[in-house]
Amino acid sequence: MTSSNIETISTEIFSAIAESFPVVSASDEFYYFPQVQLVKPEWETWDRFSPDFITHFISRLYSWENKLVQLFPHISASNYAIQAELLLLKKLVHTLQEHLNETRTWETQPTFYLSIACLGLAEALNSKNPDAAHCRAETLPNFLDQAGQNLKNVPKLFLDLGLEMILDTQDYFISLLPRLPELSPALDALLQFKQILASLKIRSTCLLPKRLLGRIVKSHINCGMDIPQVNEILDLEITKMTARLHREAKNLGCDTWQAAYESIPLPNFGQDGLVEVYRDEVLRLGRHCRDTGLVQDKLYQKNPVRVMPVPRFLAAIRSASSYSIPPEHPPSGGIFYIINAHDPEEIHKEYHKEYQILSAHETWPGHHLLDITRWSLKSPVLRAVEQPVFYEGWACFSEVMLFQEGYLSGPQDSLMLAKRRLWRAIRGKVDIGIQTGSMNLSTAIEYLNRTGMTMEQARASARKYSLNPGYQLCYTMGLQKFTALFQRYGKNNLKKFSRVVLNHGEIGFNDLEQIIKQPDII
Repeated sequence: MTSSNIETISTEIFSAIAESFPVVSASDEFYYFPQVQLVKPEWETWDRFSPDFITHFISRLYSWENKLVQLFPHISASNYAIQAELLLLKKLVHTLQEHLNETRTWETQPTFYLSIACLGLAEALNSKNPDAAHCRAETLPNFLDQAGQNLKNVPKLFLDLGLEMILDTQDYFISLLPRLPELSPALDALLQFKQILASLKIRSTCLLPKRLLGRIVKSHINCGMDIPQVNEILDLEITKMTARLHREAKNLGCDTWQAAYESIPLPNFGQDGLVEVYRDEVLRLGRHCRDTGLVQDKLYQKNPVRVMPVPRFLAAIRSASSYSIPPEHPPSGGIFYIINAHDPEEIHKEYHKEYQILSAHETWPGHHLLDITRWSLKSPVLRAVEQPVFYEGWACFSEVMLFQEGYLSGPQDSLMLAKRRLWRAIRGKVDIGIQTGSMNLSTAIEYLNRTGMTMEQARASARKYSLNPGYQLCYTMGLQKFTALFQRYGKNNLKKFSRVVLNHGEIGFNDLEQIIKQPDII
């Protein structure tokens, strides 16, 4: 068994997914889909979410999974890299099958379709094909019509979020009309979609079945643990970071960590405000990663980071700044989106004190370095598959790396890092608390408010967590996994440890450990 055998079946799987679900598979918003595109996209085609087609596609996923299982006996027991690649592909197919068949986001989340509509138009507008956006706009009404037919038994929270997002989506469509007059029928279809939402039969709860939630936490997002075990780790992180915050507050001469945090100054803002501050920091971080050998100069030069405000249509589904990269091999760079960058009041928000750590998380040596390395790999499987705990865990570990290398130091920086770790652990508790029914929305908002979020921010965040169950666990759980690997195998050579991790794609942590602990790897 060689990687070429895996590539043959992965090509069949990825082509079918890209042909059937062209928007979600071209985006990095949906972790349960691979990030793949057809060589020649069919721009008039939208994602084929309909009951009949989903049933048909689930049967294809079952068939592919059986084929993949039959390949395992032909792999050498010592060929850890090939095993890891095949396991990653099998996990992707199984996760997608369960998501379509059991989680069934396509039946319960209006925001799912609105996100696809906006992302599909944005992708087409960025295409080199001048007809792409016009084709997408012309066929969008049919997609929205099918979306309305698909939705049933929608939770009230998901309905409310959908109705709110329609306003932003409508504004986005209207802003595109001068370039895309073909969008006029889509605006009518959007209003019809709104009317359908208003008439839907709704349910009060958005909770998933307990068993399904357990599988999502353990396998889909790749925590590798059951919910009680995850809660123990979150509780321990909260205890440790609270103690660290008190310790750093004393080092800064303050009675509480909140007072110490307030004493930290905001960055100096120039004429271009937030975008300029983050753009300058990203450039400094990139040069630091190049100079320390974390990224080779050739890869660095070919993959700049653009720093831009979050587009209005994405603000409806994103509650914070974020990073995005198109699915292309070789890569050519990514975008760091800054939330509310045009709002004059935004520069006064206290969390911008953390601009250096946030920039590291999203760009160098975090998401951007991980993604451009992944998209440079030879294996199409390793390029296309993203695992949430790996993805967010590496970005959180990259924040710690800044202290390992001396880029950041001192009690102010240490306090801000501890605050971010506390905040993420609490977000994980809120996510799992809401999903298990042990925490209602009001309690969740109060819990998040203790981390420094305003009540408005806490409410917006808690409501959106339910759209992607378990994802908020990824930060703390992923950091713990990378920290454990680093302590066992890499603490004497951070650069080599990072290179080994990055050059094997987002494989399972057990598989990664098997590779790392081989003689002469690090």
